[in-house]
Amino acid sequence: MRETIDGAVRRQRVAVAVAVVVGLLWGAVAASARTSGPVALLTLVPIAVLLWATFRVFSRHGAGELRADEPERAFFAPPPNRASYLWLLLSFLTYTTAYQLMVEREGMWWLYPVLSGPCALVLSIALWRRVSTVALTPDGIAAEGPLRQLWVPWEALDPAVAGASYRHSGQLRLPVRKWDLVRLRGIAPRRSAIVETAELDVTPGLLAGAVAHYAAHPEHRAAIGTPQEYARLGQALAGEG
Repeated sequence: MRETIDGAVRRQRVAVAVAVVVGLLWGAVAASARTSGPVALLTLVPIAVLLWATFRVFSRHGAGELRADEPERAFFAPPPNRASYLWLLLSFLTYTTAYQLMVEREGMWWLYPVLSGPCALVLSIALWRRVSTVALTPDGIAAEGPLRQLWVPWEALDPAVAGASYRHSGQLRLPVRKWDLVRLRGIAPRRSAIVETAELDVTPGLLAGAVAHYAAHPEHRAAIGTPQEYARLGQALAGEG
């Protein structure tokens, strides 16, 4: 698991560097080509790309399987091997900052780079440090992303409630009933036990089924991470489905 995640972090760091460079270059090109003619449409391209990326987040989900790591005693899912909307958001924020600083304007123009610049810096640091992952362990569920970290022990879940809708939201809401046991760090609303399935290489239904299964069957949690339990879980979910 650690080797897979470290490899994903290295790839994401390359993507962060590329996103920043592309944002700076596009901002410079758009600022220098700012006219009233068709060339002015260059300034709309980053916005169109960002809107496209947002649409893809809510329409595309992972199609992979949970992976087993016996030494770490976990079933986990790494990020998908494709571009993240956060990379495109970083490039857009960098572009906005560069463009607004290079274009001469009057009034409140300075407000844009004051807002977008720090956001781009925070996002680039977050993306440099972490990727999106989720791991099921004998003790609970660990979900990480660039902007937040979530830990939910199995005892905090309601075994009678399955995961909430995920098909059109790109998110899996965990059925938490004991919020005092949940640990949440980063940028997220309080009492928000959400796993971002759109940023994971796992079928959302499979992840939701595994969470519901272990919430309702504590006797199987100790074997999480073993090949035998991985095979048994697959058979159990096939039977439950």
